[in-house]
Amino acid sequence: MSRPKSAFACALAVLAALGACERRNQGISAAEAGIYFPAALTLDPRVADGDPARWLFVANANSNLAYNAGSLVAVDLDRFFHAWMNCPSLCLYKVDDGTCSAAAKTDPCGIRETVQDIGEDVDADTPCRHAAFRPQVIECEDTQVIARVDVDGDGESDKPLSVRMGSFITALAGWSRSAKEALLLATVKADPSITWVELTGGIAKPFDPERPLAPTDLSFECGQGTTDLFDSGRCARSGDDSHALRFPFDDGDNRRIGPEPSNILVSKLRNWAFVTFATTPEVVLIDLAYPVGGQLPANPDDTTGEPDTTTGTSTTTSTSTTSDTTDTSSTTDASSTTDTSSTTDATSAGDTSTTTGAPPEPEPVPPGTKPLIVDARSVFLIGESFGGGGWGMAERPCVPGSSQVPNVTKVPVTADGEPTDCGRSLIYSSFRTGLFFARLTPDEALPTANQVCIGAPRLDAEGNPIDQEGQPIDAPEPVQAGEPGALLCTPQIFSAGFTSAVGFTVPQGSGQMGDIAFSRDGRRLFAVQSSPGALLFVDTSVDERGETRDESAGLVELCSGPSRMALFEDGANEYAAVSCPTPSEVFIIDLSGFRVVANVATGAGPHPIVVDQARQLLYVGNTLDATVSVIDIARDRPTRFAEIARVGLQTPYKR
Repeated sequence: MSRPKSAFACALAVLAALGACERRNQGISAAEAGIYFPAALTLDPRVADGDPARWLFVANANSNLAYNAGSLVAVDLDRFFHAWMNCPSLCLYKVDDGTCSAAAKTDPCGIRETVQDIGEDVDADTPCRHAAFRPQVIECEDTQVIARVDVDGDGESDKPLSVRMGSFITALAGWSRSAKEALLLATVKADPSITWVELTGGIAKPFDPERPLAPTDLSFECGQGTTDLFDSGRCARSGDDSHALRFPFDDGDNRRIGPEPSNILVSKLRNWAFVTFATTPEVVLIDLAYPVGGQLPANPDDTTGEPDTTTGTSTTTSTSTTSDTTDTSSTTDASSTTDTSSTTDATSAGDTSTTTGAPPEPEPVPPGTKPLIVDARSVFLIGESFGGGGWGMAERPCVPGSSQVPNVTKVPVTADGEPTDCGRSLIYSSFRTGLFFARLTPDEALPTANQVCIGAPRLDAEGNPIDQEGQPIDAPEPVQAGEPGALLCTPQIFSAGFTSAVGFTVPQGSGQMGDIAFSRDGRRLFAVQSSPGALLFVDTSVDERGETRDESAGLVELCSGPSRMALFEDGANEYAAVSCPTPSEVFIIDLSGFRVVANVATGAGPHPIVVDQARQLLYVGNTLDATVSVIDIARDRPTRFAEIARVGLQTPYKR
């Protein structure tokens, strides 16, 4: 009897050993990693461009696969600047908030005495020191300035706030759902998907200089705790709690999105986001506020199914163009814009406004919604040639009532009504290989009284659900495709043609394009040519026919292999900041004279760029140095166009 017992015990031991091996093979969690391969950045989308944001969100790509996941963390900018600057409020905002001593006010931008010397150890009380190869730059331990949370309820910080997702994150964008809630969307290559994270908290409790290490109530939610890899902080990628968009309408029977998601653009006109792919010709359209229970009526207050034709953002299926009949006087022309907003993720130059009003606000977000892929179209194809992937995207700013509203942007309010300015977005997207732009016009159909959206219930004249025979029913019956009156009402992508960008002469198909961005008035489009390195200028002003000119107007030579770009302004001129990973520099280009005015040295491998308009700073992710550089762009500070500090220590990858 001893042999069977011994065999059974041995089998149990083998199973236990296999379980232990499986657990060990899950790799090392990135929960405490801080910043590593920062591939994408964005500021808190709940904060207006002109106001200082406390949180800088950093997506870590995990490019050397040292950990078992990429991750998302939040840098506490108030904590960061307070740790090394004498008086941040007075230096950065020109506001005396009463927290600075008299000595600090005499030199508000100076460096605090607590900053350690080169090579000295740093800790929670003194997290910053002078950088070894550039002593004028202050570097702060990243794990000490990242948001931390209280887990056990004792009022003390217990662990960093972090959620994990697939490796090789390429882009990060934010969308404000309300004043308190937002979504962060990250494109992930290792698990081709768009992972979305719900953002709450972090606003009601401002930074307290007396308690710099106090925990925050900032919160990330992405279905954590329902995933594999034994990591309670990993975002869910399947099931009801999934926060990974991989299939249109989350339907596994649909074709999965491409393998190389590269860029995200969040529209300023509608609650939509767009994603390009570096190696496939498709563009994905995401409805950021798709009703979880199915299609809502076009007008939530109207139960008859009639479309709402009172708002400036309503659209119809008509694609007819109407000549510009709006006033073109100097008080309404795009040149009289007063907005000073700038791009935050190298995608668009921000809304503009005139004396006649600003672009319409995106429609309010109803409760019970979530982001959903509603369309995926192959657009980077010209006939049978010039196929490939896409890269940069930019939404042309719209100035209501001016002569600079393209015809393609206008839609009629009713079937025979006057056209509405800014009713439809006009989006340019660059080919990854080839010096071309694809023009896109996303739109959605609104049903008439005799039409019903696919998936929505049939309603009678009083708004009551009915079956196909018109008989009342208790539960709504979804309308299927092919039924009489059925209409696909979800947003769709339509092509508006192509245009070329004339840069350096290169063999056909060998040129590469990077980020693109519009000037604040929409008259100029700037595009990064990655190979050979240049910044291109395209005239996108509107001619007398209501069409954009789309004529190449110039170029300026840059470094080899430039990648990301962000636009900013100083009240007088607009500038472009372009990151150059190979020489580890950021080029600053004056867009009024179209010339390079500065080359700013950074950490190794600078890539993503974010503009902090309120503080007049740039944040640049150094993907090979595990740091984020801070570049001053203020006209009234002596450190203009210089790196002044870094989040993270210069010595990379302490493990």
